[in-house]
Amino acid sequence: MTTDTTATASGTDHWDVFISYAREDYIHAKDLYDALSGCVTADGAAPKIYLDVSSSSGTPVGADWQGFLEDALPRSRRVVALYSSTYFDKHVCQWELHEALKLNPPEGGRLIPLLIDPGAVAKVPYSVHRINWISAARPHWIDEVCKAVGLRPAEPGVVLRFDTPVTGAVAGHTLPPVRVTGTAPDGMSPWPSGATVTLTAEPPTAELTGTLSVSAAGSTAVFGDLAFRTPAAQVRLVATAPGCEPVLTPPFEVRAPDEQPSWDEPDRPVLTARGHPVFFPDGRALAVLDGRTLAVHTAEHEAAGTAQLRERPRLWARGERCVAVADWSGRVVLAAPDGRTRVVDLPAPHGGRLNVPGALAFAGDELYAGMWGGSVWRVSLDAEEPEPVLEHAAGVQVLAADGPGLLVGGLDGRLTRYTDGRVEGEHLLEPVLLAATRIRNFALVVGEHQVYRLDLTAGRLLRVTQPVTAITGTLTGGELTAIVDAAGQGVCFDAELAVRVGFGTVPGARPVGSGAGGQLLVMECPDGSHALVRDGRTTYVSGFPMAVSPDGRRAAVSDGERLLILSPEELEESS
Repeated sequence: MTTDTTATASGTDHWDVFISYAREDYIHAKDLYDALSGCVTADGAAPKIYLDVSSSSGTPVGADWQGFLEDALPRSRRVVALYSSTYFDKHVCQWELHEALKLNPPEGGRLIPLLIDPGAVAKVPYSVHRINWISAARPHWIDEVCKAVGLRPAEPGVVLRFDTPVTGAVAGHTLPPVRVTGTAPDGMSPWPSGATVTLTAEPPTAELTGTLSVSAAGSTAVFGDLAFRTPAAQVRLVATAPGCEPVLTPPFEVRAPDEQPSWDEPDRPVLTARGHPVFFPDGRALAVLDGRTLAVHTAEHEAAGTAQLRERPRLWARGERCVAVADWSGRVVLAAPDGRTRVVDLPAPHGGRLNVPGALAFAGDELYAGMWGGSVWRVSLDAEEPEPVLEHAAGVQVLAADGPGLLVGGLDGRLTRYTDGRVEGEHLLEPVLLAATRIRNFALVVGEHQVYRLDLTAGRLLRVTQPVTAITGTLTGGELTAIVDAAGQGVCFDAELAVRVGFGTVPGARPVGSGAGGQLLVMECPDGSHALVRDGRTTYVSGFPMAVSPDGRRAAVSDGERLLILSPEELEESS
């Protein structure tokens, strides 16, 4: 709940119970709050109970308390008024009572008076005197209140346990899946349908991340993307669920990531190169971008050719043998694993100065560069000058090679299929398109809100809603395409648009490399560090740039001055 001084109750969907009381009766109100908090709603969830001085469910610090109350009362399903002699002497209590009376339907049930002081009977106003109250002098009055407000006792005997021992963790690395099971007597289901299990960490400074609330399937909830952001000496996981006592793991250590693996092994190549590495398609040669200088290192780890960008890099692409990078000025560098390079400055349309590349796509080793201005150019190592291919009036957001033709996603959100420069078909998608790729006979296009699959043989278009929102990064790689949202939650899906892997990383991270058909991902974090993600789990973190080869057999990791070439498995073992 917000602590802004302009806070209102509108940030909360509803409260199940609103407790109206006089300040002198706080002990009674707190006892009622504690008793109701031990119950669950009809669907098994913990009830939301408004008690104005509660740190978790009351009026936020700094808020306009009167405005907050005015908004909270209509959003409360039940109002329990604690009748006492003092209650009817308080102006605020009188206001809450009459507001609750106005909200009470003709059949009643929304306003539930609780008589905690028999001497208050004489003070009950005539306007509410006809509404029956529950007397706290009766033996089972709390049961009557629970029933009146629609709560029930939690299922007895439900016990939580961690099925998965957690013996240690590495900061930034994904934990193995953590399973929490609930058991109940007589083999009964411990939770109603849709109940959730929630994990937290003690102390909170360990910063547990990932999906922290999971719907229980049967009696078990599985947490598959948990990680800790910071090292800590004594950490416990805490599991909670409606109607259950919390359960804690034994304490364990979250240690800092190990230093880089040894650089002194004789069979490990070390390149004297600094910057961001990118493997060529052969998985052996490397292109390394240091500032605006692109250097090629051959499969024998020898420095070959270099080329210069003019501005910051914007786009990368791989062909059959070559790699390409385009910067924000419209300069394109095409490089081969033997060190040959071609530098091309694509001309701006009509003498303009702004010439931003929108997308790159390879057909073999011929590179197609589509510009925001609408021009599409062909660039190759063998041609001195770029060749204009077509003009797409709506500009280019995404581009994919389609056998003899091209698929162009325009700034108008329309996907156009070209063959020999002629329009063969169009599909209206959505305004913001993020990536496009071809997998076998299908083209996949990632939009801001949906993912699209175009059958290139039959021309049929299939679309599904994005599994994550607020996308900050997209990477096409082999059989799997990865997308990541602003919170660091990501998925990898295949050509059938089926989600194959879910993963969690730090907020603001984006995918910058992939290997083994997308089963290995390299994530760049906002602080400049890089993480290796295998099948949805972060298995290695480096403070410097890192890359994996397309076949997933090699990794290149930097220490800021050199590049070490080794297998991803060796990296993971070192951590």
